[in-house]
Parts: sequence; C-alpha cells; structure tokens
Amino acid sequence: MNKYTEYYADKFETYSVEFQNVSSKLKRFTWYRLLSFLAVIVSPVIFGWHWFVWLLMFAFVCLFFFLVKKNLKLDKQKQKLEVLKKLVEDEQKALKHSFLHFQDGKEFLNTQHFFSYDLDLFGRGSLFQFLNRTTTIGGRQKLATWLIKPSKSREEICQRQEAVKELSEIPDWRLEFRANGNLFNETEAQSKEIKSWSGMELGLNHPGRVKWLIRILPIITVLSVIPTFWGNYLFLVLFASVQFILMYFFWQRINQYFLFFGRKSELLSKYMQLLHILERRKFKSEYLVRLQNEVLNPSASNLFKQLKSLVKEFEYRQNILVGVALNGIFLWDIRCVYKLWEWHRNNHQKLAQWLDVIAETDVLVSLGNYAGNHPDFVFPEIVDSDFIYQASSLGHPLLKANKRICNDFEISGLSKVMIVTGANMAGKSTFLRTVGVNLILAETGAPVCADKMQLSPIDIYTNMRTTDSLLNDESYFFAELKRIKGVLDCLQNGERIFVILDEMLKGTNSVDKLNGSQELIRKLVELKAVSLIATHDLKLSEMETEYPDHVSNRCFEIRIENDELIFDYKLSEGVTRTMNATFLMRKMGII
Repeated sequence: MNKYTEYYADKFETYSVEFQNVSSKLKRFTWYRLLSFLAVIVSPVIFGWHWFVWLLMFAFVCLFFFLVKKNLKLDKQKQKLEVLKKLVEDEQKALKHSFLHFQDGKEFLNTQHFFSYDLDLFGRGSLFQFLNRTTTIGGRQKLATWLIKPSKSREEICQRQEAVKELSEIPDWRLEFRANGNLFNETEAQSKEIKSWSGMELGLNHPGRVKWLIRILPIITVLSVIPTFWGNYLFLVLFASVQFILMYFFWQRINQYFLFFGRKSELLSKYMQLLHILERRKFKSEYLVRLQNEVLNPSASNLFKQLKSLVKEFEYRQNILVGVALNGIFLWDIRCVYKLWEWHRNNHQKLAQWLDVIAETDVLVSLGNYAGNHPDFVFPEIVDSDFIYQASSLGHPLLKANKRICNDFEISGLSKVMIVTGANMAGKSTFLRTVGVNLILAETGAPVCADKMQLSPIDIYTNMRTTDSLLNDESYFFAELKRIKGVLDCLQNGERIFVILDEMLKGTNSVDKLNGSQELIRKLVELKAVSLIATHDLKLSEMETEYPDHVSNRCFEIRIENDELIFDYKLSEGVTRTMNATFLMRKMGII
C-alpha cells in the first residue's frame, strides 16, 4: 500500500478536528463580540454618564476591536483548514487514480503542435491533469511550457530531478505552499496586470514636492483641529478644503494609479505568503537553493508585504465615508500614489523575477507531489551520448496500475528505425504514446513509469492524430504531409529528433502508401533521425532487409482461442503473424 494513503487519511482526520474546533470558537467569539458592543451602549444607560463609565465604555470598545481582530484571524484559519481538507481529499482520490477533478489545461490544446495533441498532454484525462497541482496562473502556464518545450540540457534536467526528489520528501511543506496558494483564486486578467508592472515606468510630476506636501499638510490639518475646541472651525475647514482642491488637480493621476494597483491586495497577499514559505525553508538541492536566493537579500516577501499594505490602504477609498475623512485630513489618495510610485520605482525591475520564482516553485511542487504519490516510478538516468532510450518495464502513467502492461524498450544510436506491427487493438498506439509520454516526463525532471530508464535528451515529433481542416481547406492527407515536411526541414537543419509515427500516409491508396512510407523511412535514416513507426502494412517490415543496421522489427501478437481474441499487449521481436479485422467483422455480424 502506498505510504501516502495513511498519510493523507491522518491529515484529513487532523484537519477535520481542527476545522470543527475553530468553527466552534468562531461561533463563541461572534457572541462575545456582540455582547461587548451591547455593553458599550448599555453601560451609560445603567450607570449614567459618570467618569468611570467613560473608562468602562473605552474598555469595552477596546475589547470589541480585539474580538473583531481575533474573529478575522479565526476566520482565516477556518478558510485555510477548509482548503487543506479539500487538498487532502483530492489527493486521496488521486491515489485511487481518480484525477479528473484537477484542472485539465484545455486552454493549451493545440492540434498543430509537434507532439502535445498526439500524446494527450492537455485536456480531459491528460498528462497535465494528472500532474497539475499548481496554485498560480503563472505556475500553470509554466507547467504547460515545460511539457510543450521540455529541456534538452542534461544539467538542467538533473538539477530539476534533485529538486523534485527533495520536494517529494516534504509533503507537509508542499501542503502548506498549496494551501496558501489556493486561499485566493486569481484571474488571468489579474495575473497579466501584475506581470505588466515590471515592464512599465510610472509617471509622477514633481515627486520631491509631493513628498513634502504629504508630510506637512496633514500635520497642519491635524493641528487645525485644536481651535475647534473653542468653537473656531475656520482653520480646519480651510486646510481640509486645500486637500480636496489638491485632490481635484491630482484626480487623473489618482485614477490611473488605482486602475493600475487597485483591487489586488488579496492576490498580492497570496504571492507574499508563497514567497515567505519559500524563503524560510532550508533547502539542499542546487535548483531550489538558487530559486530561494533569487528572492532573498532583500526579502521579496517583505517587499511584497509593503506593496500589499500600500494597495490595501489605497483601497480604503472604495468606502466613500472613510475616503472623504482620510482625504480631508491626511491627503490620503495622494499619499498612496506617492508611496506606490516610490515602491514601483525601487522594485519593479525585480518583480518579473519574483513572479517567475513563484511560478517555477509552483511547478516543482506539482512534480514533487506526483513523485511522492508514485514511489514506484523512477527518476531516469540522463546521459550525454548520440542517443539512447533504454527502459525496463515501461508503462503508461495514465493507466491504472492493475491494468497497465509494461514492456522493455531500447533504441540506441541515430539513424535508427523501429517498425512495430500488430493487429487492431493489440496495443501499438498505446505503446507509442507510452514511449512519448515517458520521454516528456523524463525531460521535465519528473519520474517515469518504469523500473529503470536511461535517456539522452532529444526533441520529439509525433504524427498519430492528424486532422483535416475545413477552415484552411486542407485534406487529411495534405495536413499529414505538411507535418512530415516540417519535421524533415528540422532534421535537415541538423536537429536531433525522435520521430513517432502511427500508420503513415493514411490518406492514400495501399500501393502509393507503401511506396511513400518506404521512401520516408529511407529519408529518416539518411537524416539521422530516431524513429518509432507503427503500421499494419507488413510489407514495410521488409525494410529491415534493406537496412539491417538501421531498421528493426517489433510486434504485438494476439491469439485466437475458443473463438475469442486474446491480447497480451507484450512487445516481442519480429513481425506479427496474426491480423483480426476479418475475424472481428465476422464476430460482430458485419460480414
């Protein structure tokens, strides 16, 4: 049994008990708060307006505000426990291979991409949905990027592996990171706006004068309150009026800044918490230490805390009464504009870097979660060589363990073609996707579904699900040729590519298809590609005779026993001897 089954069960029970305790406290504190408020009102009614009553009322007011603060703290604690319960519950489902409740990345679907559509990287039931535990939009986009453009650098892949291994061993830290990330669901628009801050210069006319204005004028206005005790309101009205006049002249700039910074305090608070969690952990792996150093000295979480506080203060203007009072005494909006201008001037160039660190950590947490949940998966050995892909018991990670049939697989060197034959439903297409998906996982730095794997990083190209396009007036066959031409161009430019093809040239007649397929294989050998090709055309397997050092044959066999088809989904040497189309048609009464 997976050790995380018990871990998540214990966590769910702990969080459930804590959630109930906090909920009970919240109810009690709500009553305490109400009673303290009533005490403020009732005290003078019962005791009259004596001096000690004023002290008593002041004490009850202080108690009321203390209870409000405590209430807010408990409410946040309750929200976090609710999120933690949900995260643990989701992982319990994931351990049972139920993962359709996670985000599926359908926005990244691209039928024209070199391999992502064929390998089911995005969409319902996809690899992305299987892996994704990101809590930020930046993290989600970066995970998609790592899958679409996996690394070819051995050093980078190995560093990622070490980071993923380390994170897989600290589930409490991962849950803390994800819980804080899930407390606020950001939108695409909010994420884009905050990213845009790093590349913009904000204007402010005469900042030196504004700096002194926001210091001196509020002090004078506060001092003008003193004459009001003797009934002289002239100075207070005068200086408050001056502040509102100044606001009139600054109105356009204030609105510009509020459009830029306003209504983002909760998102900034989320980023602040994620950075704080990252900063305070002592990491060992080089990759995580580097990410951490990018947000230390100065502390990015502290700077985000400053920004969050400034934005929160700026948002007070949304309450009309509070806004009028603050702007009439403290020149509040102009003060907020100046402080935000100052923060942005000093820190905006680092902002993109901090956001990227958050996104990258978010991805590594997802991969660490995947690695932790699948201790039977292994980190492949990444080697620098012409090319090698060698795996023992290679399986598709999206198949349930009790249904997954694993195979050994090896292809070494460039200018190599492996032709896989087999009957319908024998397992050819699944095997091709198994090879492709595990290659992508390996190059992102994640564990693969195998007992052992050795791999040289390489680009990948697939052609398994070519679709015709009515919009572009393209036939299926022409669309396939365009894709093949694209990969041949890349090969001619000297790129190393692992080519995976499922039933080449499906859109033409059998003779033309065979001739075209043979010529394509010759071209792939000439251009030093590594190729894995599934086909029903047994004549294509004769290419092994023409290129004995470059072409090899493998097959998926079936057996017919007691008028039933038996599939073992095991890859074996040679060419298939059994086909099943006629048998199936007869069995179903079609012929």
